[in-house]
Amino acid sequence: MVLAEISLAIAAVKSVGGAIDSAKTLIEISGQLDKAFSLTSQVEDTTPNKPKGQTQARIEQNLEKFEDNTDGQSTSFAAIAQEVTDAKALKMALYTLKIKLNNKWGPDTYDTIIKLREERLEKAAKARSAFAQRQREIKKKRKHFFFEMLKAIGLIIAVSGMFWWLMQNY
Repeated sequence: MVLAEISLAIAAVKSVGGAIDSAKTLIEISGQLDKAFSLTSQVEDTTPNKPKGQTQARIEQNLEKFEDNTDGQSTSFAAIAQEVTDAKALKMALYTLKIKLNNKWGPDTYDTIIKLREERLEKAAKARSAFAQRQREIKKKRKHFFFEMLKAIGLIIAVSGMFWWLMQNY
C-alpha cells in the first residue's frame, strides 16, 4: 500500500464522519462518501510495483546489500510500521464512519450502501467486459469480411486476366 493513498483515504473518511453530524440527508454527503469509498478501494487495490532505480541498485551493490527488493516495497522497520498503523487507522476510520451512518440513518445503512455499491461496480465491470467482447467480435467480423473481399477481388482479377489472355490468343 502506498502511504500517501492511505493518508488521503483516512482524511476523506474522517471528513465524511465530520459532515455526518451536520447533514440532514444522506444526499448532502453523498459526494464525500463516494470520494471516501473510491479512495479506500484504491488503497485496497494498489500493490506497489515500482522497481528500484539504477543509482539505488548500484549503491546497494557497492555496499554489498544483495537483498531482493524488486517490487519497490520498503524493508525498513519504520516504513513497515507506518504502513501497518495507517492501514489499521483506515479500518478504524471506516468503522467509525459505519457507526455514525448507522446511528444517524438507522441500522444497516452502511452495509446497504456498501452492498449496493459493490453490486453496481460488479455490474459496470460486466458491462465493460461485454462491451470489450462485442468489440473483439466486430473486429473479427470486419477482418473476415476484408479477407473475403480480397478473395473476391483476386478471383475477379484472375478471371479477367484469363479472359483477356484468351481474347489475345484467339
